[in-house]
Amino acid sequence: MTARLSEALRHLAADVPPARVPDGLFDAARRRHRRGRAAVAGALAVLVLLLGTGYALHPVALPLPAAPRHDTPGLPSKLVDPPLRTASVGYSAPGAAAMLFGGPAVRTNWFETRMGVVAADSDRYRVLDGDPAVAGFEATLSPDGRYVWMGATLLDLTSGKTTPNRPDGYPLAFAPNGKRLVYADDDTTFTSPNTYSTPYVGVYDRDRGTDVLRVRVGTTWVPPGRTAALSSDGGDLALQVRDEVWLTRVDDADADRFAEPYRKLPLAGGRLAGAGSWLPDGRSVALLGRSTCTDCPVPSYPRTWTLAVRSTVDGSPLAGAAFPPLRSRSFVHLLGWRSADEAVALVGVPGPKAVDLPEEHDIAWGPYHEVGTEAVELVVLRRGTTTPEVLFRTPEGITDLSVAADLAISGAVRESGRPHYGPPPFWALAVGFVLAVLVTRLVLALLRRRRDR
Repeated sequence: MTARLSEALRHLAADVPPARVPDGLFDAARRRHRRGRAAVAGALAVLVLLLGTGYALHPVALPLPAAPRHDTPGLPSKLVDPPLRTASVGYSAPGAAAMLFGGPAVRTNWFETRMGVVAADSDRYRVLDGDPAVAGFEATLSPDGRYVWMGATLLDLTSGKTTPNRPDGYPLAFAPNGKRLVYADDDTTFTSPNTYSTPYVGVYDRDRGTDVLRVRVGTTWVPPGRTAALSSDGGDLALQVRDEVWLTRVDDADADRFAEPYRKLPLAGGRLAGAGSWLPDGRSVALLGRSTCTDCPVPSYPRTWTLAVRSTVDGSPLAGAAFPPLRSRSFVHLLGWRSADEAVALVGVPGPKAVDLPEEHDIAWGPYHEVGTEAVELVVLRRGTTTPEVLFRTPEGITDLSVAADLAISGAVRESGRPHYGPPPFWALAVGFVLAVLVTRLVLALLRRRRDR
């Protein structure tokens, strides 16, 4: 029976017509397979080439067309938070800046020290990320906006490169002309429980490339920001050391010895007013008094600052109408003077939940205890007025600010336009290319499948 079944199946198979295979079927399949492998290899080769070329050209990447320039540089009328795609200063230099800013809106979980920079002549935004620094305290703009000084780094914003002609210490203040820099020796020592000590404070001359003054501080910590000021000619230094302001002549000293202050002004709980504390006459300096008010805008923050002028000749207060008090302000940083009766300053605005903490030790003299600050205002203080004139206020989430003092003092303000964030960063180009290759491969596969069907 099995033999008969096999014979019947052979007869049936012999009667079936042979299958017709199209000519070149196997050659076409082989060609498609080769083309697919070639496409993948080509995409990988282009990707490797792009990554290698991009890495090689990264420091000198060509910028995209810049935002429109203004005939007269000035402070922008509006400040925006730079998005993640914003180019870095080292990748695309913005030029002389109007503002350096930071805060929760600018920082990210990956870039916790991120700061923003906006140019003076255009709405070119760039980002700066480096050593941990707070804009306006540990990182500051030069008066002309060309340099950013943070930690031991002096960055030229016109080139995006670090300048070698810089002091070896953390920043305290620029001279009004930007040629001399006041710094504190960063070789500090810690003394239990909560104090540091700064060995000395120096004045560095960029034209000479050396120190022109050193003042021995000793067992006291000099915190960054708002604690030193140079006169307009760079010939006198005012330095806050605990509850005193030391006045020292720069021209009478050199880098080979430590100079002694010619006068010490008591503060009685106040502070030096900031880098712009010296009045235009060079014979008087501004100090801040601190008191408590009962009608403050923020009841939990009753700190009130009052600006007073003292003579550097005998230390006596100078007569004149009072400046308006600054109620419920976390800090005051004087930038400079339009005249003997008009001062320009940055002031910190505490939020509704901020708490005014007492200053019990050196660490509290830094910016870190003022955690309740929610905004920064640029104000003008005029003698004889009751309230300051507010020129600018940072938006929500931008709580740290340093401005080009020359622009702020002159009152140069330009109308903000459309922001320009620079050329895409290298990582964005790489990700975009990879996505383009994947999408192209998917589209080609779908078209090939449709054609085969």
